[in-house]
Amino acid sequence: MTELPPSHPPTAPGPRLPLAWAAALWAVGTAVLAGGLGYGLAALLGWSAGAAATTAAALAVALGALPVMALLLRVAGHGTAVEAVARLIPGAGLPRALFMDLAEREWARARRYGSGAALLLVDVDRWHRLVESRGADAGHAVLSELLRQTAPTLRVADVLTRFGDSQMAVFLAQADAMGALDVAERIRDRTEQMELPFHPERLRLTVSVGVAALRPAHLSLQAVIDDAQEAVLAARQAGGNCVRAAPVESQRVREAGAARDERRAPRS
Repeated sequence: MTELPPSHPPTAPGPRLPLAWAAALWAVGTAVLAGGLGYGLAALLGWSAGAAATTAAALAVALGALPVMALLLRVAGHGTAVEAVARLIPGAGLPRALFMDLAEREWARARRYGSGAALLLVDVDRWHRLVESRGADAGHAVLSELLRQTAPTLRVADVLTRFGDSQMAVFLAQADAMGALDVAERIRDRTEQMELPFHPERLRLTVSVGVAALRPAHLSLQAVIDDAQEAVLAARQAGGNCVRAAPVESQRVREAGAARDERRAPRS
């Protein structure tokens, strides 16, 4: 039996879009859509530009575009992940969940290959006094400016986030103890030179910085964070506007904290 040729010869498969490019296009498209919706809603309701940017970024986060864009740009070497996010939310740093994920991966890599890593906790001095005298907006403005000015000074592999009401965290990949102290001192010095135009006068601020370089005793990322917290506490107890490195004497820190609380306790 003679086999008849097909009426339509099979066509060769066309070129496929690489997965990274497809993900990048999806992320950018989603972010643009989120930005348009955010700014459109803000314009309709008469919100400020800051509220518009925050709304757009929140939509990008909800749709999953912001972390993907940050990671793609970070891997491609087009600026830091922090700068990628900062374009959508100026002065916000990375979302904390994404920061923790990246820090966890870098910590595991450093533990495996002995490449070194460090965590900095940067705490704004006299934060509560600032908020009580100037209001929550002043406190937010101070930390946002601190994040905004710190982000461009970091390397591609470094990440930062807002870690609390008065703190930001910086995770330094492939960093030794001396290098981490140098970065911490630069942040402290840069902050001391900052002036924020906040009515009715400019604000000046200082920070206390705690540094925890990765050690064999750090069996988890949380252990690194705990060391950095003790170091930043020691810096505050030293009067602020200084850098302290872990490990610190835990008993001395606890005793100093108890003595400080006793001095602040109201007298009957």
